[in-house]
Amino acid sequence: MDLRRLEVFAKVFECRSFSRAAEEVYLSQPTVSGHIKSLEEELGVRLFDRLGREILPTRSADLLYEYAQRILALVLEAQRAMDAFLGRLRGELVVGGSTIPGQYVLPAFIGRFRLLHPEVKVTLKIGDTRQMVEQVLSGELEAGLVGATMEEERLSFTPLMDDYLCLAAWPGHPYGDSLKAKDLGKPPLVFREPGSGTRMFLTRALKKAGVEVSDLNISAEMGSTMAVVQAVRAQVGLGFLSRRAITEELAAGRLKEVAVSSLDLRRRFYLVTRKKRTHSPSAQAFMALCLAGLDAVEQEG
Repeated sequence: MDLRRLEVFAKVFECRSFSRAAEEVYLSQPTVSGHIKSLEEELGVRLFDRLGREILPTRSADLLYEYAQRILALVLEAQRAMDAFLGRLRGELVVGGSTIPGQYVLPAFIGRFRLLHPEVKVTLKIGDTRQMVEQVLSGELEAGLVGATMEEERLSFTPLMDDYLCLAAWPGHPYGDSLKAKDLGKPPLVFREPGSGTRMFLTRALKKAGVEVSDLNISAEMGSTMAVVQAVRAQVGLGFLSRRAITEELAAGRLKEVAVSSLDLRRRFYLVTRKKRTHSPSAQAFMALCLAGLDAVEQEG
């Protein structure tokens, strides 16, 4: 039984579609149909009922799929064992990052990782912290880098590095060079959306300083860091932003920092993984690189 045909069969079974399966295995739809037809002839059974545009697996397909999963998993295990024996990594790795670490930290790690393991294709997904956590939980991501922790016993959050938020304003703003935490209810503020790590961290930091988010004058909520930057520059309000994200804006004078007393704006980025999950060799190597620290990566960059 040809392994490639078995792989194509499994994908058709999962997708319930020849066209979608063809996209997944990088073949044309006629080629996929040919593989299924050849497999049906070899086994002497019908595997799928073609009902117009819909296809349904037969009982024979249900039985074969159970074995196909085990066979393909064993083949992957054998490949990984040989790669480990030879000290070689290859295949694909999917990692995720919330907005700030995804845009400003992970690319440096990925660049270093690719130099060490050029046969591994890395895909980076970026979203807010809540989205990244959900994808790690579902198994879509093996690991993610996020800007806040969440109460979830199935996850492990490992501190990786520090980041600093600052209150940014436009040049010539009327709120002075510094504010007290208790006075943050006066100026209009631009906040990130509730699912973002920045929003989660800031809410906790404000509460520690005796300030409730409900007491603030939030003029707008934005779904990305760059949207907050543009809103501040457009004088919609002051915005709390990572210094990593606005280094050039501050240096060029397009934004000004307003100091906030009695408010601790130092936060951490965390490597989030699912507890008890068996990680691929590529994921293990990538996480080890992350845990080694950012300094070495940035120095080589």
